[in-house]
Amino acid sequence: MNVEKKNKEEAKVDEESLEAFTVVYAGSESGLYTEQLVPIYEEYDKRNLSGEKAFRLVPREFAAKLLKFEPNSMIPEDNFTENEKQALNAFAKKNYFKSAKVAGKRVYFDLNSEIRKYLASVLGHVK
Repeated sequence: MNVEKKNKEEAKVDEESLEAFTVVYAGSESGLYTEQLVPIYEEYDKRNLSGEKAFRLVPREFAAKLLKFEPNSMIPEDNFTENEKQALNAFAKKNYFKSAKVAGKRVYFDLNSEIRKYLASVLGHVK
């Protein structure tokens, strides 16, 4: 019983140490959900022998903003903070949505349907 209690305490410490916009390595996203943070798959590192994947933890409000990326709506980068812009650039490279430069400003649009389903599912459930 002490082992279970210790494992629960360690999990609580890990959850408290999770910060927005950090990249965390884990076997799956299931243990990374918190009330404020949503893990979004970043990449799989083939050099990592434990089979862990990289997830970027984003605030729920930011995840909700991503759902506004419709095919016909172009949201300018001015609407985002520096941390959000870094995450947007990383996700754009993964083709999670499209980005383009219009009149000298970067705009984002057309969220991938798989990412849209994932975010809608995650945001619909509160831990």
